[in-house]
Amino acid sequence: MATGRVPTTANSPLTVKGDLFTFSTGSAKLAVGANDTALVADSTQSTGLAYKTKGVFNGLTTTGDTIYSSSGTTQARLGIGSTGQVLTVASGVPSWATPAGGMTLIGTPTTLTGASVTLSSIPGTYKILRLFIELPLNATDTWDTKMCFNGDTTANRHLNVAVTGGSAAFSQASAGITTDGLDNTVVQTLVDIQIPDYANALTWKMAYVTSIGNNSTTTTSVNTFTSVIAYNQTGAITSLLFKPGTGNFTSGTVYLYGVN
Repeated sequence: MATGRVPTTANSPLTVKGDLFTFSTGSAKLAVGANDTALVADSTQSTGLAYKTKGVFNGLTTTGDTIYSSSGTTQARLGIGSTGQVLTVASGVPSWATPAGGMTLIGTPTTLTGASVTLSSIPGTYKILRLFIELPLNATDTWDTKMCFNGDTTANRHLNVAVTGGSAAFSQASAGITTDGLDNTVVQTLVDIQIPDYANALTWKMAYVTSIGNNSTTTTSVNTFTSVIAYNQTGAITSLLFKPGTGNFTSGTVYLYGVN
């Protein structure tokens, strides 16, 4: 067969559906590629052509998935992140992460009920814990609210210190997070708690607390409370216990956030 001439059916090197007649040092056959491959120029091949996997990646499984190069031209799937996360880079590849300074709701909001409520299994992956307690209420009048780190009600491990500073002895089994004397028919109360560096196992722990409430059924006066809580144990904080100073909770919702 003469080089460069298109072969006849009788002497064609093509044997399988999809084969191509091409050229190397002479006439040559390029076998058809696998399903979903594409014909591309490739100078490393004798014919200068090759079938290769197409650029379309078929490994996506979930709405919001993205494709990235994990090694050279190797494509990989990055699963969609969680609500509020941002796309960043870790170890040279894309990844989803909670933004610096962003707040992530940990678990679901917790209802206050009964003699005490504990938020447990708090992950140690954040820099700060931030809690909001909305509309706590008690069956008993002139009440207040307490908090214990790690559910610890041992005597002389907690105390409240005025935000202006000073010295005080650890004298409490729990620390106040609202003022005394709250009215049990008024539900305007709001508590804001911040616990910095809660996961370290080296230092005593503390929390900044601010709250407002009402000591009467009128809306013309407010009880305010601002304090620093101290806890004289060094273990990481993995749970928080809330309880009324007297009586039982009848309502209220706790929102626990992690802050980076």
